[in-house]
Amino acid sequence: MAQSLKNIHLQVFLILLLCITAIGYTGFLILRDMQQASHRASASQVAGAASNRINELVAQQHEALEKIAQQPGVAAVLQRGTPVERSRRQEEIKSQLTGAVSVHLLPRNSLGAFSATEGLDPTCLDYVRRMASTNAPAFAEFHSVDAPTGHYDLAVPVRDENRHPVGYLLAGFTRSPLQAILEHSRPENAYMELQQPTAGGATQTVLTAGKASNTNATIVASTLGSGRWTLIYQSPEMPFRILSGNRVYYLAVILVGFVAIFVVLFRLYSRTLHAVRHDIHSLIRMFRDLREGSVRVEYPMALREFSEIFDYLRDRGQKLMKEKEKLKDMGLMDHLSQLGNRRHFEARLKELFDASKANGPSSVLIIDMDHFKQVNDKHGHDAGDALIVGFANALRKVVRQTDVLVRLGGDEFCIIYTYASLDKAKALAERLRKQLPREIPLPKGVIHQLRWTGGLSAMHDKDAKPDDVLWRADQALFQAKEAGRNLTRVYDPVAGLPAKKEIMSS
Repeated sequence: MAQSLKNIHLQVFLILLLCITAIGYTGFLILRDMQQASHRASASQVAGAASNRINELVAQQHEALEKIAQQPGVAAVLQRGTPVERSRRQEEIKSQLTGAVSVHLLPRNSLGAFSATEGLDPTCLDYVRRMASTNAPAFAEFHSVDAPTGHYDLAVPVRDENRHPVGYLLAGFTRSPLQAILEHSRPENAYMELQQPTAGGATQTVLTAGKASNTNATIVASTLGSGRWTLIYQSPEMPFRILSGNRVYYLAVILVGFVAIFVVLFRLYSRTLHAVRHDIHSLIRMFRDLREGSVRVEYPMALREFSEIFDYLRDRGQKLMKEKEKLKDMGLMDHLSQLGNRRHFEARLKELFDASKANGPSSVLIIDMDHFKQVNDKHGHDAGDALIVGFANALRKVVRQTDVLVRLGGDEFCIIYTYASLDKAKALAERLRKQLPREIPLPKGVIHQLRWTGGLSAMHDKDAKPDDVLWRADQALFQAKEAGRNLTRVYDPVAGLPAKKEIMSS
């Protein structure tokens, strides 16, 4: 099915639109991913800064405990001091520690165990026992989280002059400094919480700052240096805004590019359509000139692709006109049908017969219009001449350029299928019967129902002269007329002329 230039340009425009849309959507995804990656990096930076400040605070408190535990009087109180002396020393130590809410000196007995001190929370005592059993460095741990007295503990061993452990220094610190770090570290509308694992393997929230969001905000988890606490940071929701910052200019550039492409395509469509129409008009003008018998040297063309084909058609038309004039000058053209006459036919038949051994045989189809005499008798000789001209024009449209088409005389025409075997000639004769019109208009509004009879044969190596193939074709024509007309009979030079075979009827 033929397509218009408008549809072709529309398809190109839609394809470009889809490409631009795909590129734009890909750019949108890239920008969104870049923004999300930047947002996540920023969230990690905020969480890391808060974690570092908490680590620094705990490290400072641990370092202060270590220095106090190394004082000689602390070990002596644990070894020989009375409960009153330990209590007094605990108050002194508490005054030296910023943010401390409680201080306990826990002596060890000869078996390495220590007993509970009056007023000491069992969870705090369990914390010291676990630390003493592993001999691992102390780490901070929250206790009594849900109570008003909630705090976190730090414990360090106390050693004598021989570096033997004589007990532990346990200090409880208020959580307000940690709370202040979370509040100052989090941006507006962000959320932070500090988690601590429980004995069952679950996690427990020990501190919160801000309000948690149910949206798909970026969440970053940061493990503190001791490994006991985990900081959870939920950044404020940051929706992707395509129309913000430089993206406004990028979108404007894309829209301008889209409009530019549309304008260029529309201009290309207009120029192409104008050029094609111009060249079609030139082609029509050439065929009109060809029909009138004069072909110009130059015809203006707008498209180079068309000009090559046009030059070929113009050259063929000029050559055809020259051959036509030559035939007229030589007396080889029939003046009524403007086809070659019998003299031209005999000359071309002899040429093809002489070349048949080198280039292959040619085939001859003789055509006789049915009931031509009745047209002359009923409508006059003008109608008969019009029928001859109309039939000649119809044959000229469907016969190949390489074939020879002549009028032998009266209503008899002949086609020489050059270098065509009998089988190929039969296919061409069948196509001729299908493509020729069923009716031909005559003067005074008369419509003639076209019927014709044909006889077909081919040259053979045993032919002595060119007329042998013509004789066989004429015999096939005669037999076709005897069989009822309006059909084609084939005379095979090898098998002969069958009685009822090789008939092609319309």
